[in-house]
Amino acid sequence: MKTIIKKTFLDLNKEEEWLNQQGNNGLMLIGYSNGEYEFEDVSPVEFQYKLDIPNYSGSKKKDYISFLEQSGISVVTEYAGKIYLRKNKADGPFELYTENAELIKQAKKRYSHFKSIGLSQFFLGVYFLIQMFSYISEKGSAFWINAAFGTACTIAGIIFLIIGVKGQKRYSLKKEDMDIWE
Repeated sequence: MKTIIKKTFLDLNKEEEWLNQQGNNGLMLIGYSNGEYEFEDVSPVEFQYKLDIPNYSGSKKKDYISFLEQSGISVVTEYAGKIYLRKNKADGPFELYTENAELIKQAKKRYSHFKSIGLSQFFLGVYFLIQMFSYISEKGSAFWINAAFGTACTIAGIIFLIIGVKGQKRYSLKKEDMDIWE
């Protein structure tokens, strides 16, 4: 039986956790597009899922995907630069990256959109606030519109930057773990 679930995630780690919960319930991801997850019920089989943002493009990406499939990892779909991967739980643990540097790169990639949105919102807010000063003598609608949008964009930018930095730190390796790995 096929099930379609509409859900949206900003945090790729939360999305991966949710997919793994569905896999533990015997749901096999068979497709994803625009916030619609398509599952097939295959209980009692359980699956593990990973989201990958590869560094490769073109033929290198095809080689990488071929390597994953030879390793027993199924590529479910690709969407917006992400690759949705699936592995049967009975085949053992699903560790995609084992090197310290690769784990750090993945954590940075997963939160880079928060940082880019945050920076653009912050600078847009600062621009509106600077524009506000040219209308300060009039105190008309242009002044208040620039003040409102400038303040809102600046605050939104700071919030997105904080979310990006905290998320990256939370999912990156701790300093003591890095020392153990090296």
